Amino acid sequence: MDYGKERVVALVDMDCFYVQVEQRLNPALKNTPCVVAQYKTWKGGGIIAVSYEARAYGVTRNMWADDAKKLCPDLQVARVRESRGKADLTHYRDASVEVIEVMSRFAVIERASIDEAYMDLTSAVQQRLKSLTDQQIDPQLLKTTHVQGYPEPPPHHEESAPDAATDKEEQRSKGLQQWLCSVSGVDGCAELQLAVGAVIVEEMRAAVEEHTGFRCSAGISHNKVLAKLACGLNKPNRQTILPLDSIPELFNSLPISKIRNLGGKLGASITEMLEVENMGELTRFSQAQLEQHFGDKTGQWLYDLCRGIDFEPVKPRQLPKSIGCSKNFPGKTSLVTRDQVQHWLYQLALELQERLTKDREMNGRVAKQLTVGIRQLGDKKPSSFSRCCALARYDATKISSDSFAIIKSLNTAGNHQAA
Repeated sequence: MDYGKERVVALVDMDCFYVQVEQRLNPALKNTPCVVAQYKTWKGGGIIAVSYEARAYGVTRNMWADDAKKLCPDLQVARVRESRGKADLTHYRDASVEVIEVMSRFAVIERASIDEAYMDLTSAVQQRLKSLTDQQIDPQLLKTTHVQGYPEPPPHHEESAPDAATDKEEQRSKGLQQWLCSVSGVDGCAELQLAVGAVIVEEMRAAVEEHTGFRCSAGISHNKVLAKLACGLNKPNRQTILPLDSIPELFNSLPISKIRNLGGKLGASITEMLEVENMGELTRFSQAQLEQHFGDKTGQWLYDLCRGIDFEPVKPRQLPKSIGCSKNFPGKTSLVTRDQVQHWLYQLALELQERLTKDREMNGRVAKQLTVGIRQLGDKKPSSFSRCCALARYDATKISSDSFAIIKSLNTAGNHQAA
């Protein structure tokens, strides 16, 4: 058995999703430099999504909208709606459900976030292969598909400076044809399965656009890690196949932090302990060395991962596991009295009651546990205190009083004080 090659997995990522949702609500925003900003208007609000037209001016997420307008005077700013004193993401959540519904007609879906989902295409590909008589794939079925690592660079003495504008589509097409020639006619070959998977993803993306108006990008490979990596290589409204033979070259220059699950502490400790920067450098270490540094389980996982192998399954899950809402009160706005805490707990409980009730109606399930998380001034972590209790019924008054009872233990003031 050739490990790591027997699956076909894709990651689909909506292109600047919040912007597209706003553009569908207000078509005048289409094809313009456009951002979605928070409902708070301080400095124009923090930017949470940026259209590709606005990115061309250097506008990025987490900028203030006022600063972005200095870079791009024609910038259109759409605002997240406000409800009960906090951001209301209903439009985006509902749009996400529409997309997932279309996608789930094609394969097993695991929703990863509001704007991305993994697909396991393995069995869909096997079905297609049965009806494929000559083992040939028509490049016309892969109009927006790039193949990472192709076209293979010409021998050094032939290189000439390419003309960027006409070149990108020409290179894409040439690379695709070159790769398809290498995989066609080989019965049961893993790369042919990727090609068929890519055809299904092209159809699926076209269906999403037809039914919802939204465009997305995708990565197609043999596992989640590679699919996620491939997805980011050519955007927007494009898809990329990442074949196993292109991994060594890609990993040679790929920072460890760019890999799924290695963006945080683990990635930083690998870089520090082993003194390596790029993913490919990990192949220098034996499995025993990696296990010695990071423990058996993580060591084995890293040994496989730097060779492009990962076994994490796509878990069939179209619904979020939990429903949560929160609000930050930074700096001077932090809550200092019992009344303020109770007021905001009730606002959050109202939203929770509404969303839980809607979820029960639509998905026929009932939540059983309530988790309360809170951060106090000076704490670094997003939630420095978190406790659970039973969720008896979907009632905002009950939810907020239970939550208040849980966090009362943190209160250092006497019971008779307002502070």
